[in-house]
Amino acid sequence: MTEIYPDFYDRFRCLAGDCRHSCCRGWEIGVDPESAELYRGMAGDLGEALRAALCESGDGCSFRLTEDERCPFLRPDGLCRLILEAGEDALCDICALHPRFFTELGEFSLSGLGLCCEAVCALLLAAPELRFASSAGEDLSLSGLLLRLGVRLPEARLRYRPNADSEQFRELLRRYGDCEPIDGAWTAELAELNAALPEAAERAGRRVEGYDAAAYDRIYGYILYRQLERLPEYGIEPLLAFARDACDLIFLCETVRGELPERLRRWSEEVEYSTENVGRLMDGDKF
Repeated sequence: MTEIYPDFYDRFRCLAGDCRHSCCRGWEIGVDPESAELYRGMAGDLGEALRAALCESGDGCSFRLTEDERCPFLRPDGLCRLILEAGEDALCDICALHPRFFTELGEFSLSGLGLCCEAVCALLLAAPELRFASSAGEDLSLSGLLLRLGVRLPEARLRYRPNADSEQFRELLRRYGDCEPIDGAWTAELAELNAALPEAAERAGRRVEGYDAAAYDRIYGYILYRQLERLPEYGIEPLLAFARDACDLIFLCETVRGELPERLRRWSEEVEYSTENVGRLMDGDKF
């Protein structure tokens, strides 16, 4: 099986205490059976803390979060007590792998890094172009990768051009509003954007000639890449539409609030980490 991954994959490094949006807050932290067994047998104060934090249910095992939804092992300085006292090998699978993702598609294994992580957003936005490497030593463009998957598209269809139509933005916000938010702040953000129309759409229209086209092309392509696991089920057109709509929303958010990396991270956090939300946006009748 040929492994494919973005060419910046190996440059990823967790920001640890410097991260503004720690993945150790606000997310359920599932603990795999092997790690849970390790924690049950660990000695000392750390072992006691681990056993006290384990919460078992019919769905498996997880860490019991604090009242403010933090991992109990996230220290005030943003560092992980478990890593500091027991080393990275003691991490449960989800903590060791995040924000990486893996999927198999035919004879290919696609790997990547989720955009909910600010370090990953920085890597994507700093890349001169979106390229992919493979375990066979290949250097692939997105169109070249798609061709390997049996999808032939002209380069123009892999470039993003912004929408600046107020009614299209309103419909886009309605559809995103039908999704399940991960936190209430996202609902408020969408409502704020809706209230700002049509003035925000006019501002977006004025930006069309001066926006960072290369950056948005990379975002568009990478969002498409992230969803290629759905190619056999949906075909390419819904995936392209999903990526385009995502960029339209990010573009509108950046127009109103600025700071593209954070707008990108926030979209990913709220949307592509929910299978149901992605499904609703691609095909509302299925969910």
